[in-house]
Order: sequence, then C-alpha cells, then structure tokens
Amino acid sequence: MLSQSSYPAAYVAACRETVCNHLDAYDALPLSAADRAAFEPGYLRQLVLALDTYALHRSRGQEGKDGNPLNEVRMLCASIREHEGVLTGEKSIRYAADRSVLGLAVGDEVTLDAAAFRRLSDAFFAELEARFPG
Repeated sequence: MLSQSSYPAAYVAACRETVCNHLDAYDALPLSAADRAAFEPGYLRQLVLALDTYALHRSRGQEGKDGNPLNEVRMLCASIREHEGVLTGEKSIRYAADRSVLGLAVGDEVTLDAAAFRRLSDAFFAELEARFPG
C-alpha cells in the first residue's frame, strides 16, 4: 500500500469520536476498583494498537522523527507487539520521555490509565491533523 499524505477532517473527527465512545463505554462499566485495575492495562494497550490503525499507512517522512505523538504511538505499538510491553526505542526517532505525552522512559513498562490514554489520543489526533491535513 502506498503511504498516505493526508486524512480528511471528517475522517479524523469520526476516528476521534469512535475512540471517545470506547472510553465513555469503558468508564460506564460497573466494575469494582479491583476489577478495573485488573482489566484496564490490557484494554488500554489494545486501544493504543487500535489508535495507530487509524493512520497506519501514514508517510514516515511526513510523520517526522522528532518524538511527536505519532512517533510515540508508533513506538508504543511496537513495544506492545514485539517487546512484551516494555517501551523500546527506535533509532530513527528522537524520543525524549520529558517531551512525550505519557512520560515513559525507554525500558519502562507500557502502562496507562484512561486519563493518560485520553491525553495520548488527543495529542495523536491533533498531530495527525497538523501533519496530514486533508
């Protein structure tokens, strides 16, 4: 598949709404604190993987290599899929934990709560709109 250089605003809005709906449904689940603590990490990791698929074929050159939220999601996904959930760096990305959305350092376990995922998805879609205007 050819890389994608733009995403229509309506598409990004629909993706953002879908993610918000998933989070709202999760928040509404009648889970005990213990059940939520057991369920949340795996569920949110899966949402990170899903988030990336909305712009799966984005142009790497256009995405940049400056550690932006698109890079962060790319790294998180590779870490979840290939490194048992331990954040692993990528040579081509200038990632810095102190400038990242989640603040995870290379070597940290990829864990996030719903609030952190909301920040990540908001930053991801904002960066997608800025770098891939449609």
